[in-house]
Amino acid sequence: MRFIHMADVHLGVQPDKGKPWSKDRAQEIKDTFVKVIEDAEAKQIDLLLIAGDLFHMPPSEGMLRDVDYILSKLTKTKTIMIAGNHDYMKPDSPLANYKFSSKTICLSADKISNVYMKDLNTCVTGFSYNSKENEDDILDHIKPAKQGAFNILLAHGGDAKHLPFNKKNLRECNFDYVALGHIHKPEVIKENAVIMAGSLEPIDYTDTGARGYIYGEVKDGIAKTEFVPIAKRCYMNLLINIKPDHTPRMILDLVDRQIQNLGAQHIYRILVKGHNHNHDVFDFASLTSKYNIYEVISEVTEEYDLGKIYEENKDNLIGRFVEHLSDGYYSDEICKKATHYGLDVLLKTGE
Repeated sequence: MRFIHMADVHLGVQPDKGKPWSKDRAQEIKDTFVKVIEDAEAKQIDLLLIAGDLFHMPPSEGMLRDVDYILSKLTKTKTIMIAGNHDYMKPDSPLANYKFSSKTICLSADKISNVYMKDLNTCVTGFSYNSKENEDDILDHIKPAKQGAFNILLAHGGDAKHLPFNKKNLRECNFDYVALGHIHKPEVIKENAVIMAGSLEPIDYTDTGARGYIYGEVKDGIAKTEFVPIAKRCYMNLLINIKPDHTPRMILDLVDRQIQNLGAQHIYRILVKGHNHNHDVFDFASLTSKYNIYEVISEVTEEYDLGKIYEENKDNLIGRFVEHLSDGYYSDEICKKATHYGLDVLLKTGE
């Protein structure tokens, strides 16, 4: 039996509103979902598991019809999904009453339920959210429903407000595979057995790192899984350390080269650190118009940390220089300037 496990697609979300790339991201998220369905069809997988938050909000009937059509492209695959805290399912909601034309089942929200597929000898157990939060520790108490079958637990949670669970308990549970959603960062809690799929695409700047889905194969009742990266872009934090010999133009060129090397399609947060006692102005406008830069954070100081420099250099010329001049550093403006100018020269030469 072959399966794909994914979660947290968030169809309908528009990340980074107000940013130039925001509208593109909304479409890219849908395109990536379609790409997973194409992968599933190409691999002729047996089972598609969607562990909540397929939609960013409770879906309308139109949104459901659109997804139903996409899922209908699967000629062999059965789809089992649950609603998460974003696309929760109330009794009178379109999702609760929608009849899928594709081979798709959405587990109910009023009770724990299961679906047994005789041809796969596989049983999926789980339930949907009926509200934005669920603080019950239900996952620690659910048991497999079909003895002798390959039992899968499909669930959405992992923090205090959304189905809190004990990782140790999940590792020791009797399910053959636990397919989790909600936390956007992928995590293998137990190899090949308990996995948080993570979001299919990153949704905001905190979602750093690769994103994708889990592909699994079951042989003789044992799953073997792998993470398949598929996201079109990543959020990346880029640290720039300013050194005494760096000019504003050099800094811009350095950032430009790093972004080119890492990938111009990604979305960057640039953190600038170091000392700028020359009072240089670092203007990143030319780069923000060229690349997807979410923000630039400056932690540049105009003063040297003399104590730190001395501790790192007390056995060389730099340390002796700091020791000689720093006694009058805070009371004598001339001494302060002399220390700065001297350190500029010494730190540039390394002597």
